[in-house]
Amino acid sequence: MQELGDVKKEINPQEVLLVVDAMTGQEAVSAAEGFHSQVDLTGLIMSKMDGDARGGAALSITRVTGVPIKFMGVGERPDGLEAFHPDRLASRILAMGDILTLIEKAQGAVDEKQAAEWRRSFAKLPSTLKIS
Repeated sequence: MQELGDVKKEINPQEVLLVVDAMTGQEAVSAAEGFHSQVDLTGLIMSKMDGDARGGAALSITRVTGVPIKFMGVGERPDGLEAFHPDRLASRILAMGDILTLIEKAQGAVDEKQAAEWRRSFAKLPSTLKIS
């Protein structure tokens, strides 16, 4: 850990981010404390948030270290790094799901022009729905 402190002094970075595996749970708190005491963290990245972990350790880490969560990792590719939204994490921790992220992903996956074309095509189909 001392070597990390020495490296930080030498390169003087603008940001010092710790990547914490969301699956490790509360063990991540002591790891974050150790890193923070040596290198004065400026933020956290919670990885593996696309798995089963709800991210409860994130709240404990921010409480103990006083540093904010800046990003969440939700995949293996670079586009799997998302900005952190506290309200969405709260919904996830409370097992209410993260509907806003789902909507954003759906919007990103569907081409607006293609969707409009599909709507027009469906509107031209004959309606066979009868309500009695």
